[in-house]
Amino acid sequence: GCSARPGRQGGVCLRGWPAERPCQQNICAVGCSVAEEMEVGDFPRGTHAQITGLASKPELNEEHCTSLGPSPGNPERVTVTTKTGAQLSLKPLNLKPAELLPGSHVIIQGLTNAAKYNNQCGEILSWQGDRWIVDLDNKERKSFKSENLVVIPERVVTKKRSAEPAEAPEAKKIKMADMKDFESTDERVVAQAFVRCMREFPILAQKCICVLATKQTVTIMHELAQHLTDKQNDGLIRRPLRPGEKVKGIEELDAMEQCLQIAERRVRALATHC
Repeated sequence: GCSARPGRQGGVCLRGWPAERPCQQNICAVGCSVAEEMEVGDFPRGTHAQITGLASKPELNEEHCTSLGPSPGNPERVTVTTKTGAQLSLKPLNLKPAELLPGSHVIIQGLTNAAKYNNQCGEILSWQGDRWIVDLDNKERKSFKSENLVVIPERVVTKKRSAEPAEAPEAKKIKMADMKDFESTDERVVAQAFVRCMREFPILAQKCICVLATKQTVTIMHELAQHLTDKQNDGLIRRPLRPGEKVKGIEELDAMEQCLQIAERRVRALATHC
């Protein structure tokens, strides 16, 4: 009995199936014997997988790949692209479905019209239309078809390490004093605590902008929300602001500071009217 349940997230199959193709009901997420019954049709062009049980080239086992569809001249096999750009013709039983999700690290392969992007690495940001939005390591943001992306979970950082690597700084935490103030029955005390936290954690102010902008349109707030929600205006942060980052339409302003100022004004106004 397989407990795996196929599904979709934001219109995209959680296993990387193209939007127009329904999730396969016989795919097991925990590696049961159903995987042995996979067929060529279960790996249409653009789906992602991991190589498994390959006796002729065992060094490729567990490596991620992307399907290019049935192999020319051999419809019982699937042609896949590996992270190096090499193409292999494999039996379906040597493939197990894999996921391509926001946050996945990928390498670009198989481009012909924009071949300069081949072998470049990046991180999946979101799904838009029939493409994935990718933040490349060179700071560019580009969209690519699923068939041109190969997952690289073993991503290696190439920067030289110092002899004594510094310990990662401890994550910031909300102060206990602020936590207590949030429980106050005095709305002004709550507002002051919230303002302090927004200064300490700017992402809170950005979230406020996203939510408030869905209710009413204010010029600067609208431009900020357009950027933060990646033009979706649904209250969800998809493109968090980075220090010094400019926002289209208000390039002359400090976007991060504008978020803080607008959010602070709204919080103080709310406390005044309570």
